[in-house]
Amino acid sequence: MMMFASRTLGIVVSVGVLCSASSVSAAVCAAQYSTLVEVRLIDPAPKVVTTSSLHQINSKAKAHGLLKRNNLVLGLTQSEVETSLNIGFRGYQQGGRTCMTVDRVDVSFGHSMLDIQVPKEYARGSCQYTTVLKHEMEHVRVNREGVRKYAKILKRDLAKAMTGFSPRVVHTMQSGQAEAQRVLQKVVNQLTTQFHKEIDAQHALIDKPGGAYDASGACGNW
Repeated sequence: MMMFASRTLGIVVSVGVLCSASSVSAAVCAAQYSTLVEVRLIDPAPKVVTTSSLHQINSKAKAHGLLKRNNLVLGLTQSEVETSLNIGFRGYQQGGRTCMTVDRVDVSFGHSMLDIQVPKEYARGSCQYTTVLKHEMEHVRVNREGVRKYAKILKRDLAKAMTGFSPRVVHTMQSGQAEAQRVLQKVVNQLTTQFHKEIDAQHALIDKPGGAYDASGACGNW
């Protein structure tokens, strides 16, 4: 079974020096500007946890897993994906106007947690332990392949969103920064929704009763 959470951490803003524009820098708002977007992938190996009992795992899972005996969940993968952004701005002033550029967007994206819960009743190396671990590792595979794929998509989509946005004339640096944050946050939200939709469908196939990873009949003594 798969339990999944996703969150976006606070957006950190770093602002360059706001200075009076020379005749050269005054032309910045009329020129095309390429924002540097860097995405740092967080992709840890899964941690196998065997400290919880079968009863405790079922309490966490709320008996919704499909790898089960009757209504008993036999294993659980817990995953949390985080996204954080650090945005760098620079501003120029000319004749009462403020020109703002988004210099760079640094993103961290991936798993802050990726734990496999195997009941402590199942001895390491036993049929039960091996069967549960094999099933949960398929969920892990889907998650890790998913964040690798979507880290690339996130970089592409953030860079695309900044094309045509920066540079621009703004009323104030604060209002310009807020607008940029809204644009970038929209990209993150849309990507997160698509990410969930795609990997949830893959997790459902893994948990399908009678599928390759169904535990029914896998071991003689459950």
